[in-house]
Amino acid sequence: MKKESLIIALGSSLLITGIINVLSLLVFHTTISLLIALSNFVVCSVAVYTVYYFVVGRRLRAIHSLIAKNPEETDNTSLDIVEGRIKTLLRERKEELEKIEKLERHRREFLDNVSHEMKTPIFHIQGYISTLVDNHTADPEMQKRYLERTEKSADRLIHILEDLDTISQLESKAVNPDNEPFDIVELCQEVLESETMDASAKNISLVLENEMEKAGVIGDRFRIRQVFVNLLVNSIKYGKQDGQTTIRIKNEPTTVYIEVSDNGIGIGKEHLPRLFERFYRVDKGRSREQGGTGLGLSIVKHILEAHHQLIQVKSVEGEGTTFSFRLKKGPHHSSFAL
Repeated sequence: MKKESLIIALGSSLLITGIINVLSLLVFHTTISLLIALSNFVVCSVAVYTVYYFVVGRRLRAIHSLIAKNPEETDNTSLDIVEGRIKTLLRERKEELEKIEKLERHRREFLDNVSHEMKTPIFHIQGYISTLVDNHTADPEMQKRYLERTEKSADRLIHILEDLDTISQLESKAVNPDNEPFDIVELCQEVLESETMDASAKNISLVLENEMEKAGVIGDRFRIRQVFVNLLVNSIKYGKQDGQTTIRIKNEPTTVYIEVSDNGIGIGKEHLPRLFERFYRVDKGRSREQGGTGLGLSIVKHILEAHHQLIQVKSVEGEGTTFSFRLKKGPHHSSFAL
């Protein structure tokens, strides 16, 4: 390093001295010019050497020392670090692109589904009203029938908008659950009674199996009722004739475990990852014939997430489906079996 510093200093000094010597020859005599050139050469050499050695040379010596100490380890470590960072950046970039593509695909599907769901009842309403307007001589029985169909389509449209508003509020956390203690056994009995008429149309038995006389939980009773209603409606809608839907309530140390199961048509495993997406339908044609907004399971998921709980699903195609979740225990909890 000292030799390199000296060579650079001498070369630089010679260059500077040559320039000064040429200038001095133009002004002074030859002897004086040589003395000036010689003195400048010495001064410049010392100055350049000092600057190079203490400023530039210090950095170069540190790098040279590190490499000379363990050149293989230094090179491999540096390359490994750079390679690792590049791979990490590429992986993160790929994951971001995949996430963006997935969100964009879901956004398009969501818009398509919303437009289709809302377009159907609107077209029905328009058709029924146009028929009534054009047929002034229609008999009262036909008018009544068309008005009832119009009302049914309007109710479906309102139901879609209400469900969308519910999901929007839950996702934005605009409405926090009104947590209060209540008896989950009593709530399940109430919901089962409310769905008896629809179940009887397909001769589906509604059964409650509870390990406790009372099961006190903490939660928003109105929202949890929505969970049970949506799960039961789905179970009855896709249940088999003469089938059965069962609500099971099981006691756990700090929570109450709830299952809603049926022996219906079941769900293919390829559909399970997207089952709780808005408007996602396993069988689009059959689902729309059965009615509903296609938002029920999405609402269930968001309500339970607002309670800091998860909804889980197990299903075997052709054998049935089981949805399960937990709620925190509350006061007035009785753990003895009936």
